[in-house]
Amino acid sequence: MDKKERNTFIKKLITSGLGLAALLGGIYLVMYLLGWTDLTREELQAFVASKGAWAPLIYVIISFLQVTFVPIPGAVTILAGNYVFGTGPAFLYSYIGMLLGAMFAFWLGRVLGRRFADWLSGSREKTDEWVRKLKGRENILLFFMFLLPFFPDDLLCAIAGLFPMSWLYFLLMQLITRATSIGGTLLFMSGEIIPFHGWGLAVLGAVAVLLVAAFIVCFRYAEQINARVDKCIDRLLHRKHRKE
Repeated sequence: MDKKERNTFIKKLITSGLGLAALLGGIYLVMYLLGWTDLTREELQAFVASKGAWAPLIYVIISFLQVTFVPIPGAVTILAGNYVFGTGPAFLYSYIGMLLGAMFAFWLGRVLGRRFADWLSGSREKTDEWVRKLKGRENILLFFMFLLPFFPDDLLCAIAGLFPMSWLYFLLMQLITRATSIGGTLLFMSGEIIPFHGWGLAVLGAVAVLLVAAFIVCFRYAEQINARVDKCIDRLLHRKHRKE
């Protein structure tokens, strides 16, 4: 990673953090205006539960849209779901919505091609820039990008559809990365399991350093890792065809 790419990555981290703070502030403002901030968490969850299946269904739809058409950071919807539904249901509803949304966005990218990706990115030049960065190492880089909350999920799913990536590999990638990213968000960003003070700050700092270091290493050796992943996929598909 050269100096320019490193500076771009740092800017994305700062921008994502500021954007997340702004969105959380906006959500709090809406809740304040509706009078929901006066409710305890238990009262809010009881209120949501009284609405039956509608609240979970709406939440799944929002999670679905977040990965397809609406540029909302996944961490925001996950943390909001955790507060409203509780940890277990929030994980399940987020997982269902994001997984379905990712597969749908991948399908749109595969069927509509550049038109859909250009619409999400805002211009053909931005799409070309993403394709150029990922080409030849898309399997491993996309895997880590879906793990981290700093990248546009909707656009990356559509761009993945532009590459000769199998449906099976993309599905396996999503099954792993979605579970990991949702679980990681609930574990490290909710403040309930790992606190935002004392020893919790040391753990969060160490995890952040490890994630960034792992991404940098994979970015530097992405082509070699990607080639090995391709060979493994080819072997699995070859064995599958032989059995058939």
